[in-house]
Amino acid sequence: MKKIILLLILCELLFRCEAQTNYLFTNPLVENILKGNYNPAVYNSSPTATAKNAIINGLYAGVNTDSMLYYLNRMSQFYTRNTGSDTVSPTTGIGAARRWAHQQFERFSAKNANRLLVSFFQFDKLVCTSGRHRNIMAVLPGTDTSAKGFVFVEAHIDSRCESTCDTLCLAQGMEDNGSGCALVLELARVMSANTYKRTLVFMLTIGEEQGLAGAEAFAKYCKAGSIPIHAVFNNDIVGGIICGKTASPPGCPGENERDSINVRIFSAGTNFSNHKGLARFVKLEFEEEMIPKMPVKTIVNIMNAEDRTGRGGDHIPFRTQNYSAIRFTSANEHGDANPQAGYVDRQHSTRDILGMDVNSDGLIDSYYVSTTYLQRNCWLNGTAMAMAANGPNAPEFNLVNDGNGLTVIIKNPLAPNNYRIGLRSRKNDFDTLYTVSGQVDFKTYHVKTDSIYFVSVARYDAENIESLFAPEQYVKVLGVPAAGIQKTIEKQMNVQLLPVSPNPVDETLSFSVWVKNPSVNRMGKIEIFDMQGKSVKQLPVSLSQEINEVLFEHGFNAKGLYYCTLFVDGLKVDSQKLFFK
Repeated sequence: MKKIILLLILCELLFRCEAQTNYLFTNPLVENILKGNYNPAVYNSSPTATAKNAIINGLYAGVNTDSMLYYLNRMSQFYTRNTGSDTVSPTTGIGAARRWAHQQFERFSAKNANRLLVSFFQFDKLVCTSGRHRNIMAVLPGTDTSAKGFVFVEAHIDSRCESTCDTLCLAQGMEDNGSGCALVLELARVMSANTYKRTLVFMLTIGEEQGLAGAEAFAKYCKAGSIPIHAVFNNDIVGGIICGKTASPPGCPGENERDSINVRIFSAGTNFSNHKGLARFVKLEFEEEMIPKMPVKTIVNIMNAEDRTGRGGDHIPFRTQNYSAIRFTSANEHGDANPQAGYVDRQHSTRDILGMDVNSDGLIDSYYVSTTYLQRNCWLNGTAMAMAANGPNAPEFNLVNDGNGLTVIIKNPLAPNNYRIGLRSRKNDFDTLYTVSGQVDFKTYHVKTDSIYFVSVARYDAENIESLFAPEQYVKVLGVPAAGIQKTIEKQMNVQLLPVSPNPVDETLSFSVWVKNPSVNRMGKIEIFDMQGKSVKQLPVSLSQEINEVLFEHGFNAKGLYYCTLFVDGLKVDSQKLFFK
């Protein structure tokens, strides 16, 4: 009996160590800023937010490749930034690295009238034998405390080599994730020169490599305190351009292939997803505000999945707490971060260094992290952050289908009633984007019959700054009665398999089923077949809502043509072809 009691006590102590507890800001002013309890005049150099053109021009001119190269070089000198490494040494380990990052934020603040509030966010959790950890953060208070929710950009500062908790090996972690840290630091330096309506928060998290610990602690703190977050931008592996031998799909066409043009945005959900809506907002702002200035154009790819196959990042804890969150990642990664026998790629290894000294003169000649690519990703993040921070609140709207077209009706309209209306079928991008001025309702006839459309609306202000897009609504535009036995079954059952997305398929695909009369207890099945008729996968699908979604991470490295079939009540309802890249 004593042994059982002792075991229970031990389990309870271990549980307490595992849970994040004892949240603490070393700068007590930060908590009030996050909660909106402050006087903006104390922190802002002007009574109103900086004008849009000044912000965009300042970002374009200000983001500096030499600055980011300095951050990367300096981070490489700590030998390791493993979460469980030395916290006392002035030169090596995570303690020295986080104190240096704190000093960088303070340096930026000193150049801008000390308006950037710098703090550690401390929490307790057992990670790699260490029980106490500190994220590093800088907060730029907004000019308008009625504009609820801060705009948040993050990157994890911890690194690792082959073993998760090896605190003695060389772990410079330049791509993963010195690149993300350099981006966040540079954005803090450049953006703190301006003022914004909403508060901006720049954070370097700890413990990402051991289960997203630092991001989870801060997300849970915000949720427990009912602190609103307007948008979460996570940057993880955003500077490398070379494909490794084992890179995680999707992307990366082959070993040593280079791509400095494309960038991927990962986010959860497909239909009605605020995360995908945030990704579309980011892409729109970048394409309209920053790309026209750039001699080399970045292509933004909104990915189908929340992250790469079998992988995860610091945006996920915020999604689980119902905050809109996305992840930026390079098109190419050098490895799948799973060091096994024969693993030769750089990610999660001692080889994740800044570059190579080819001619042995003591200087790096060939860089693995491209600061020009990193600069463009800075512009991408910074543009969206600024627009999100200065934009108005999203409108509420109703959607009406009268059989001849779709009508968007704004609820509680505000003059001058300027809106952007996005229509989307099954792609992650908008199919059509309308700009409407001086109207509270808008009708479009440019829709196909017998289709589902997802509609979202943003408000824009006198500076043509959009709000985030309001949560999507959908409408089914009915067409003429379909012919044929199969379509008759579909019509009789009032069930339809919507076009598969994406198709051609990347690492995941989304199946969506429309149901006219949902039922909590009704189920269907989606079955995938190869061209020989062999069943590859069966996926149960609930028919409890009008739009029901199943996300399939296929993982079997399929190539070529397959097809999928929806079965309901034992009957074949619909089939579609699938093209695997």
